Amino acid sequence: MIPPISVAENYDQYFSSRLYEQRYPRPNPSSLAIIIGEIDALGKRVLDVGCGNGRYAETLLESTDATIVACDISKEAIDGLSSRCSRYVASGRLRPLLGDPTVVADSIGENEKFDLVIMVFGVLGHIYPRSLRRATLAAIHALLRPGGRIVVTVPNAARRFAKQQASSQHLVAQGHLEAGDVLYERTSHDLAVKMYYHLYTLQEFEQELEQQGFRLIRLTAESILPESGIVKSRLLRAIDWFLAKILPLRCAYGFLAVAEVVSASDQHTDLPHPFAPSQPV
Repeated sequence: MIPPISVAENYDQYFSSRLYEQRYPRPNPSSLAIIIGEIDALGKRVLDVGCGNGRYAETLLESTDATIVACDISKEAIDGLSSRCSRYVASGRLRPLLGDPTVVADSIGENEKFDLVIMVFGVLGHIYPRSLRRATLAAIHALLRPGGRIVVTVPNAARRFAKQQASSQHLVAQGHLEAGDVLYERTSHDLAVKMYYHLYTLQEFEQELEQQGFRLIRLTAESILPESGIVKSRLLRAIDWFLAKILPLRCAYGFLAVAEVVSASDQHTDLPHPFAPSQPV
C-alpha cells in the first residue's frame, strides 16, 4: 500500500515548527511512573522507539541510571534530542539513532539486547500500514532479552477522532486506508501539519501484541483526559488520576500495555494468562 502521507516529512515539520513541543512539553506522569518502575525492576538498558525530541529520554536519564538508545524516523526530532541531551550523548548514556528499530538492530551486538523498550505517546499508531506495525513489533521483540518487556501506548478508537473516522470510510473502501485508519491535521496559526493515525480497539491491541510473541502483563489507561491537557495542568492531572480509578478501561483516551517477551519454552507450555486489566473493561 502507498502511504497516504509522508510520516517522516510531516513529523519533521511538526518538530521544526515547535508545534509538537507546544502541545506536549513534558511526559505523561502516569506513563512515566510505570516506565521508571519497569526500569527499576528489569534493568537499565532501554530502547526508546519514536523518541521524538526527548521528553521521556531526558527525564529518564535524569531520574534513573538507565542507558538509552533512542530512535526516530524524523531527523528534526533526532537533532532536537541530540541538542537537548548533549551532556548524556557525550557521557555515553544516550545514543540517538535516525531510523526505525531495524536500524537499531544493525547497530548493536548480539549480547547488547535491551531490558526494556518504550514506545509511548501513540507512536505505534503512526506507523502505516498494519503489516509494518506488526513488523515493527516483531523487530522490537527480537531486540529484547529473554524476559524483557515493552511499554507501549495506542489511541482508543472509541474516544478519538469520530468525525475523521467517518470521513475516512471512503478511503478505506477504496483500499487507500485500512479499518481504523484516519487522516487529520495539527494546526497553529498559518501552519497545518497533515497526520496519519491508526486507532485501536482493545481487542485489536491485545491481539497484535500476542501475535508478535508478547505476553500481556498489564493493560491500563494511558489517560482518560486528552494528554495535551494533563501534561500541562496539575489540576487536570489530578482529575485524570481520579477518573482513571473509577471509570472502565473502555473510557480511556489511550491504552497502555506492559508486555513481556515469551521464551521459546513458554510458547510450548500452557501457562496461565497473567494479564488482568487494571480497571474494569
